[in-house]
Amino acid sequence: MTAPTAPYIARVEPFIDSADVLDDHAAIQRRAAADGYLFFRNLAPRDLVEQLRGQVLDQCARRGWLDGHTLPTRDELLAWQADVQVLPAFSALRGERRITSVLEMIFGVPAVAGCGDVCRVAFPRDLERTTRPHQDHFYTRGSTSLWTVWIPLGDCPASLGGLAVLPGSHTDGLRAHDGGEGESRYIILADDVPWAGTDFRAGDVLMVNALTVHGARPNMTEQDVRVSIDCRYRPRPHHA
Repeated sequence: MTAPTAPYIARVEPFIDSADVLDDHAAIQRRAAADGYLFFRNLAPRDLVEQLRGQVLDQCARRGWLDGHTLPTRDELLAWQADVQVLPAFSALRGERRITSVLEMIFGVPAVAGCGDVCRVAFPRDLERTTRPHQDHFYTRGSTSLWTVWIPLGDCPASLGGLAVLPGSHTDGLRAHDGGEGESRYIILADDVPWAGTDFRAGDVLMVNALTVHGARPNMTEQDVRVSIDCRYRPRPHHA
């Protein structure tokens, strides 16, 4: 894959904050169906987010990844993932009731967790490994009812990156992922497509449908590391 030389998500409008309809089941379902994403300010407990952030960064520091010079290999990242995902704070955040209750509103049934969770680390100006536009369904297959919950572990201004989405893109079905190869396939888009994003704060939560096009904005800082988690959920089958 050819590495991007500049931020590829240029036009970004603010997310719609759904915190004002958090207790409105019908409104949550309408927005999820129309936009393919839901964004909430301060949905996750900030103290739990910061606790997990500290533990994740400790794992990075133990491996010497925070010295500004060392970038991990794929195998090193996989080993790091294994250590991070067994942390009690990771499980606690994934099962946080304020998050799962929203998913139950979307699904209309209880949410099943643990459907492909990931902790991510984005190093300064590591543009080659910045996650390009894609749909999760291209990789996960299975049900298009899968939703990903993206939580930044700490404040995440635009300069640090964060996730951006194409509102309503889930209604077009699965798109061709013609860019890149293997696990790095991505969707090629025009430069002027209307992304939605924000300056994230610790405690903010973004939920994205499996068919909604999304991608990471590059970490353009000189020395700050961005850490986040993806937690994936599906509706519990009616016969379960």
